[in-house]
Amino acid sequence: MANKEVNFNDPTSVAAAIAEAETAEATKAEAKTGAPKAKKPRVIKVTYTADKDIKKGETIEFEYTLPVSAGSRGILAGKKLEDMTDDELKIEYRNASSVLYKQQKAGNKDTTKAQARVDAVIAKMEEKGISVQKRAAAAPVTAESVAALIKAGKLSAEDIQKLLDGSAE
Repeated sequence: MANKEVNFNDPTSVAAAIAEAETAEATKAEAKTGAPKAKKPRVIKVTYTADKDIKKGETIEFEYTLPVSAGSRGILAGKKLEDMTDDELKIEYRNASSVLYKQQKAGNKDTTKAQARVDAVIAKMEEKGISVQKRAAAAPVTAESVAALIKAGKLSAEDIQKLLDGSAE
């Protein structure tokens, strides 16, 4: 994946580049039989169009070396589930769930390993008495919810205008 151009102004482009690199890495790891070799750093070409700090609209390009992970994504620092603290298990649950979700969304046919990891983490959390908290869907933004924020004094017309102008901080 060396020198693949990634547009950091487009989150979809960044996510796709990372997913592609992880998929390629996982495929290589599965193809190996024997002792694992040292991982090589991945280099991606980054394109960024400035909106401030540099001349507005100026495009810069540079290479960025992605950090080499200790294990495959979704496995916290290469630790076994039995060795993880409660907080590490919660992080591992989020990581493993994220990997499974991304594989399902990408249409990967075989998500059995990712699902098995999620199931194993849930089982270990339940064994330790840790509740599994799944993310709830965000409430939709409606005219009524915005009106309620305005009435409560948590949102002003100026705030809305700043959001529309893209100048909110």
